[in-house]
Amino acid sequence: MPGILGWTLPPPEAPPRHFEHILGLTAFAAGAVDVISFTGLGGIFASAMTGNLAFLALYIARGALHSAVGALIALFGFVLCGAIGTLQTRRMDNHRALSVLLTTEALLLLVAMPVWLVTSHLNGTFWANILILLLAMSMGLQSIVGKKVNLSNIPTVVFTSTLTNIVIALTDLLASGKFAPSPDTKRQMASFLLYFSGALIAGLMVYWQMSAVILLPYGAVTLAVIRQLRATR
Repeated sequence: MPGILGWTLPPPEAPPRHFEHILGLTAFAAGAVDVISFTGLGGIFASAMTGNLAFLALYIARGALHSAVGALIALFGFVLCGAIGTLQTRRMDNHRALSVLLTTEALLLLVAMPVWLVTSHLNGTFWANILILLLAMSMGLQSIVGKKVNLSNIPTVVFTSTLTNIVIALTDLLASGKFAPSPDTKRQMASFLLYFSGALIAGLMVYWQMSAVILLPYGAVTLAVIRQLRATR
């Protein structure tokens, strides 16, 4: 590729293949966590903080104290671990940072599993608030994972901006009379669909009253940890 003064610039370095796997697995986990927290913990989003903030306003307006407290706990947990993850990894290279962040996230989800399985976590109870805190903390760490992966402007917790990018890219393609999505658009569509898949499977398990639904996000993030550790050996 010709550059300034005729020099040849090296082609841009391709992202590590396993980053795409991590992106997909964490998107799946976020979808599952949002359904689990919304249906089982009093209408709270542990991942999608924009929606959670809107519900907080609604709960305050309605005087729904328990749900408002849960939404505040989720916001606190998300921000807390977003800050902790940033400070924890600010001097690390991306590979080491991802290993630390994903492992810590998996541990938080591991702690959440027995709490979910053996306690009564009705809206407003102590254990429900503990679960909200654990899930939101895990998603706060996952938000930093998305920044470290840094593929195609795809976050790993909120997908509204991803949908906007997909719509813009596909509209441009249709307007130009072509249909050959770029690698960025393909990644964005795949991540969006994996978030939906995580939410759908979790929703079906909730409908069938399967308490093992809590295994979904833990399993996805654990696979991401394994993939990251194997790639960095």
